[in-house]
Amino acid sequence: MEEKKPVAAPFDGAQIRGVIFDMDGLMFDTETMFLKVLPEIGMANGYDIPPAAARAMMGCDSRKAVELEDQYPGLNHCLNEEYTPNRLKYFYEMFPTPGSADEPGLCELTAYLEEQNIPYAVASSSTRSDIMAFLAHAGRQLHPACILSGKEGFRSKPNPDIFLAAAMELGIDPAQALVLEDSAHGVKAARDGGFPCIWIPDVVEPDEEMRRNIQMELPTLADVKEWLEQARGRKQEKEGK
Repeated sequence: MEEKKPVAAPFDGAQIRGVIFDMDGLMFDTETMFLKVLPEIGMANGYDIPPAAARAMMGCDSRKAVELEDQYPGLNHCLNEEYTPNRLKYFYEMFPTPGSADEPGLCELTAYLEEQNIPYAVASSSTRSDIMAFLAHAGRQLHPACILSGKEGFRSKPNPDIFLAAAMELGIDPAQALVLEDSAHGVKAARDGGFPCIWIPDVVEPDEEMRRNIQMELPTLADVKEWLEQARGRKQEKEGK
């Protein structure tokens, strides 16, 4: 019998009690770096690693490279032996100034969440050391309530395990936890886990399947802040506050 998956929660910004951020391509412009550097590493090692190979890896754990090795020979070596161990070096070379890797609206949204006492989590397929380094390089000091790394025992997206764990850490139901994502694997994981999810476009061009999983689209994280602000404002008006 096919496993019955949760239905994605209806959108009501006023009911959001916590936010779950993906990191790469959502908080920081690391996907642009990935698209540039991985093919260069492939060329230097005698492999043809096209941008399509990098796009296929976006939003999922590096273990996915093993599954794609037949399609893109050399991908596993270039990613896990060359790129991943040196990722911070590439990051600081491309984004030397704190805040220069921030995606638009990151500082505005996180500041708003903290002002409103809305806890937020970071749930990323990156290593914990990379997550901590990137967060420390943001344009403002960030205060996530919890940080989860896909390298710490979670099944890779599109499995929703890491989002479910983040909601548990925040102490809220999935229907009350807004997931912010930029990848096909991420929006599917959110929908399958029963989370409301906003897709923020980055470098991924959605195909038909991804379009079916996108629940809502906003241009930037700053727009998410405005959406939450307006929804909470309407709720307060109804309550006469």
